This record gives sequence, structure tokens and C-alpha cells, in this order.
Amino acid sequence: MLMNKIPLPKLQISKLQNVFSFFTIEKLRPRQSPEIPNYYNCSLATFQDMFHTHINLYLDNKLESHKKYSDSAMTFEVVKYATSLIRSGGKRIRPYIAFVAYYNEGGTNVDEAIQAGIALELFHTFALIHDDIIDKGTERHGKMSTHVHLEKYMSSFPRGNKAHIASSMAMLAGDLILSWSHGVIASLDNKKVQNIFLKMIEELVAGQLLDVTFMLQYEVETKTITRKNELKTALYSFVNPMLIGSALAHKFSHDDFYRELGLVVGQAYQIQDDLLDIVGDLNKTGKMNLLDVQDGQHTILSQYIFENAQTQDKEVFMSLFGKDIDSHGRKVLLRLFKDSGAIRFAENEITVLFEKAKKIISESGMKTPTKKVWNSLVDLLDKRKS
Repeated sequence: MLMNKIPLPKLQISKLQNVFSFFTIEKLRPRQSPEIPNYYNCSLATFQDMFHTHINLYLDNKLESHKKYSDSAMTFEVVKYATSLIRSGGKRIRPYIAFVAYYNEGGTNVDEAIQAGIALELFHTFALIHDDIIDKGTERHGKMSTHVHLEKYMSSFPRGNKAHIASSMAMLAGDLILSWSHGVIASLDNKKVQNIFLKMIEELVAGQLLDVTFMLQYEVETKTITRKNELKTALYSFVNPMLIGSALAHKFSHDDFYRELGLVVGQAYQIQDDLLDIVGDLNKTGKMNLLDVQDGQHTILSQYIFENAQTQDKEVFMSLFGKDIDSHGRKVLLRLFKDSGAIRFAENEITVLFEKAKKIISESGMKTPTKKVWNSLVDLLDKRKS
């Protein structure tokens, strides 16, 4: 069997010495909280700069460590490309939300706050890699999806079903990154945080199973779509990161507030995603429009057409739902979503939900500076374009 090999460079000790000890899977040695600036009002941009530095160091360490398992260029490319998706961008919303909750609950150790964020981002990458395989997605963050890149990379190999093997390798890369996320969470040595993290995984998989099941059905109840959005987005992306941040600070008095706020913001965020799939700018979203319709995915917008559009428009929509769509079909669908009122309905739902979120914050009983932080986050999410 053809086996490409890569040279195994000597371990770069000086580089790895700069990697914080908490970036390893092994149990950590006790450490003192570092002297840190006040992150109470940390902006997303400030957090992103800090977080990128730390997660890149973590990934450098993991890639270097992975070389000990094999000198196969193919297997190293699998891991390297999967981790490049983490480096390539993303808004880091989940780590940031956990970070904000942690500091607003009195947390003081930036090390453990960043660790929790890295675990969330690793888990998110696992979910995206698997999601791209399920949805046959070709792009992610403006790059080829992992399975698409790997199929292209292995084109020179002499045998095998390249598409199937590429998907299998991408799936394994996702599994590996999932294991990394468990390692980082375990290193926090916080049972409550671990339990929230494990429950989050179950909830996300349950939501994903509903989403895939929808692809077998022409009709789905609106309440089931809402439940899917809760499991797959609201709990995963908002409620649980907030709860992880507060549990990391060993504070639980605001858990009801985090659940209420997270569920509302999460529903708005998912509807934004569904809307961006129709009208989003490719240069900002990094993926082609109308993939949900092409994949036969039931969303609030498709549900609006099924329930409210004229009979002729429903028939046209059904003729394209779950089918490969060409440029003409995309124009037809965009007109349908506009003329039926589906886009206007979604925009209104987003506005109502974000207004409800601000009311929850206003009536929360939290201190004014804390309310300001959460209101700023809601404003940030309301304005997103990708």
C-alpha cells in the first residue's frame, strides 16, 4: 500500500515551553491564579484576540504530540486540516458567553476561564465537521469542509472509494477533537461543569437527530421545529455556556436567568441562521445560500411557506425542496420567500425575541453594570451578518 511519509522534526522544546500547562489532557498541577486585568467588561473583540493566542498554542501542542502516533502524511493532514478550521475564524460566541458569565459571577482566574472556552470551541468544531458530513456541506468559514478537502488531498492515491474514505476520516477527526474537549473539561476538576458539558452533548445530539429525521418528512409540526432549535442552538450555544461560566465561578443563584435569557436569544439566533441561509452574503457567511431547502431541512421560514403560501407557490416550493437547486431555482425560491411574507415574518420574530431578551435582562434584578454587559451582547448578536 502506498504510504507517504513526513519527516519527524525534533521536538521544539522552546516553543512548547511557552504553552500553558493547562493545555494538556493530563491532570494539572495546582496553580495560583495569575495577576490579570479586569475582564468584567471585556468586549468580544478583546476576548477574540486573547482567545486566538491561547487556542493556537493549544493546537500547536496537540499537532506536535500527534506526530508520535504515525509518520503517515495522510493521517497527519486529516488532523492538521481539521484543526485549521478552528484557527480560521468563527465568532467564538460560546467561549465568550462562558467567559462573560464567569467574570460577572465573580470569577478571577483567566486560565480556567480560557480553558472552558477552548473546550467549548473544540466541541463546536467536532459538531461542525460531523454536520458538514451529514448535510453534505462543501464550505465552512470560507474554506473547504474537512471531508471535501480530504477527498481532494487523497486524489493521487491508487485505490479506494475516495468520497467514502474522506468522509470516514473527517468523522474520525471530529471524534478526536471531541476527545480533546473532554480532556480540557476534565482538567478543570469541576464536577458541576463536567455534568453541564456532558448534558450539553446529549442535548445537541438529540437536536441533531430531530434535524436529520426531518429530512425524511414533508410535514413537521412547528412546535417540533422550535424544540429542535432549543436543543441544537439555544441550549448548546447560549444556556449551557452561561451555566458553565457561572458553575466555574461556583455561583448558581442566576441559573434561572441564564436559562430564560439563553432560550430566547438562542431561538432568535437560529432564526437568524435560517434567514441568512436565504439572504446572507456569501462573502460573510462563507457558504452558498439556500442549502437548507436543498437538503430538505425544515425551518421556521419553510414552515411559514407550508402553512401560509398560495397553493401554486407551495407546489413550486415542494418541487425544489430536498432537490439539487440550480441558479434559476435559487431565484425562484428567493422570490417565494419574499413574496410569501416568510422573510418579513422571520425578521419580525427576530426583533420580538431580542426585545424579549432585553426585557428579561431589565427585570432580572442584576446590578446595572451586569445588565449593561448582557445588553451589549444582545445588541451584538442582533447586528450579526454571518
